[in-house]
Amino acid sequence: MEILSIVPCERGFHFFTAMGRDTGETATSLDSFAQKLQVIGADSIGFHFSRKDFQNWIQDVIKDEELAEVIDRLKEAQSNEDLRKEVVKTIQTRLTELRKLVVANAPASDGLRLTLS
Repeated sequence: MEILSIVPCERGFHFFTAMGRDTGETATSLDSFAQKLQVIGADSIGFHFSRKDFQNWIQDVIKDEELAEVIDRLKEAQSNEDLRKEVVKTIQTRLTELRKLVVANAPASDGLRLTLS
């Protein structure tokens, strides 16, 4: 599933705290993005969210339009720490959904498909 893939570093999400102030952190997958969001400075969260950088990267690079739309609906008027929690929770929920889809669509060892209900 392309959404769960790793992208080249140059297409990764590069975290900044302001224009020209790179943190040196880059996420190259949705999973690493969620992990880095948990530890990156709160000022970086506010900077990127206000510019819609998270949504744009998820939609344009990761190719998950649904997740980008859900994140876009989160309220910006909360603290950066609360915003961090909401974004991370939203991404982790989506990752769980996607992983279940992968398992459900994976061929069984005898050539039969597994189905989860």
